[in-house]
Amino acid sequence: MFLQKTIGAFLVTPGIFILILLLSAVFSRKGRWLFVLLATFLYVLSSYPAEFLFLRPLEEDLIVPDGLPQNGVIVILGGGVERNTKTGDSLSDSTLRRILTGFQVHRKTGLPILVTGGSLSGLEPEAIIMKEYLVSLGVPEKNVLVENRSRNTYENAFFTKNLIGDVPIVLVTDSIHMRRALYTFKKFFSEVVPYPAGCYFGTPEFVDFLPSATSFYLNSRAIYEWIGLVWYNLRGR
Repeated sequence: MFLQKTIGAFLVTPGIFILILLLSAVFSRKGRWLFVLLATFLYVLSSYPAEFLFLRPLEEDLIVPDGLPQNGVIVILGGGVERNTKTGDSLSDSTLRRILTGFQVHRKTGLPILVTGGSLSGLEPEAIIMKEYLVSLGVPEKNVLVENRSRNTYENAFFTKNLIGDVPIVLVTDSIHMRRALYTFKKFFSEVVPYPAGCYFGTPEFVDFLPSATSFYLNSRAIYEWIGLVWYNLRGR
């Protein structure tokens, strides 16, 4: 199993590119160390070491709260839509995770839900699709508010505040996005309770040290969030 997992990891992306770079280093007469450096960089970015560096700090302070507000609104942030699939516009896996978590909070508290997310391309806003999914789960339509103009996290908070005012909110987004979302929403709301829609970083196993597309994706998202945090701080958002 150990050998099978290892070989398999280097026969698919990104492992196969690491293998190609290492073979290039072996057979190349020039630029050998460049190939080694590129292979090392790609390996780190697609495995546990980068998760420890970039993903872990985003999640380490997050907890699922024991107590929730008795009044206020559950705010679910959109996480993307897959457009024009064979089944129409479909919510991304990240958005579905947030929707299901928000639905669980709604069942616990009975609080109304606000979904927030617009469209960058003029197509149907993400929040509309999110509302339809929540209604299909059994949430009464009157209990789902829609904010469909926002295009980024700052606008999520800005337009949400304009719609519901400064009320207590339970903020639902995934763990990677939560730090930036919380930083932004606290500028507009006096009481914000973070409720992460699952976490990704955990105790590593052997396979976590092998390169994988999943790890590359998570690390890329984590790096994007750190860049976003720096950008928001520089712009005073």
